[in-house]
Amino acid sequence: MADTQSENEILPYYRQNACYPWQLPLWQQLYSNNIVSDHFPHAVLLCGVTGIGKKDLAFYLARGLLCQSPDENPETGQIEPCLNLESEKKCRSCQLFSTATHLDLYHVTTPVDKKVIPVDDIRTLIQWSVLSSQLGGKKVIIIEPAEAMNPNAANSLLKTLEEPVSNTIIILLTNQKQALLATIRSRCRTIDMGIPDKKNALQWLSSQGLTDAELMLSLSSGSPLRALELSKGTQLEVRHLIISQLLSIITDAIDPVLVAEALFKQTKIKQGKGKRAQTDNKKLLINAYDIIYWFDSVVSDLAKIARNCSKDSIINIDYYQNLQQLSNKLYLKKLLQLYDSINKAYYEIRGQININLLFESLLIDWNNCQK
Repeated sequence: MADTQSENEILPYYRQNACYPWQLPLWQQLYSNNIVSDHFPHAVLLCGVTGIGKKDLAFYLARGLLCQSPDENPETGQIEPCLNLESEKKCRSCQLFSTATHLDLYHVTTPVDKKVIPVDDIRTLIQWSVLSSQLGGKKVIIIEPAEAMNPNAANSLLKTLEEPVSNTIIILLTNQKQALLATIRSRCRTIDMGIPDKKNALQWLSSQGLTDAELMLSLSSGSPLRALELSKGTQLEVRHLIISQLLSIITDAIDPVLVAEALFKQTKIKQGKGKRAQTDNKKLLINAYDIIYWFDSVVSDLAKIARNCSKDSIINIDYYQNLQQLSNKLYLKKLLQLYDSINKAYYEIRGQININLLFESLLIDWNNCQK
């Protein structure tokens, strides 16, 4: 087994005892219907947006595939790994899995200091894949995010997908299916994991203790795990700051260049240096990506309002009245042009672009959207 994430980050995935409620139909389709007949596909591609539990499902599938004595859960009627059942006799495989020491599972992700999965990591994986199972059963490989494989890594994996190793199952996860080689997609069973049903998502969030579950779900575009994460971090404070600054440019005629400078001083990383920005310790430190993300959400909401889209499609639902009033003061055509510029900014902040100048450009364009 190979993991490049810290123990604290990865252990919860090994120890989970069930998939999420909205994943039960998929669990039955993928696992329960195939494990008894041993017809599980040799490669599965789980696709979907962040925050719907792709990684959780992948690890739970891996545990089920490696379990030596899966059985039917009398409460759910689903075939599940033995560790979930009441029996005190847990198979050796499930015991090892729950401690993240199972030698028949190989997990590959981006190294801590890199943005891509290098070809050497995939070559090591391929060498491992041809070895015999340590427990005499199946072997499972999890690769995530699959789109992070560099071209050489993706081509190396392709050979393994074309000539599957007996009793070895590959599970790939991606947020950007179209970023993968078409040849890789065609050799996997592709599972498109959509946004969970709103009612089920709200019930689950309420069970996690969220009192403002509907707002959190709206802000996360329907992704329950993202909603839970938002409720626990500083993102609500970041969002309020960004929206307040954007509104001040339009309603209070604040200079967008001054706003850009103020936001830049609160970014965690200064462009190109890899060092923390020198800011007042009392100030909220913000990732440049988060500034772009919440700016994007506001522009997207305004465009939807201008087009008379359903209120249910609005992300910042608690600012609906403010945005509705604001939309009457802005040109839709210019908003759409700004929307394109913001989408480009997601990629530009990954490179060596001057972040301060990028903020200035976007906020000046925002100011110019006024009628």
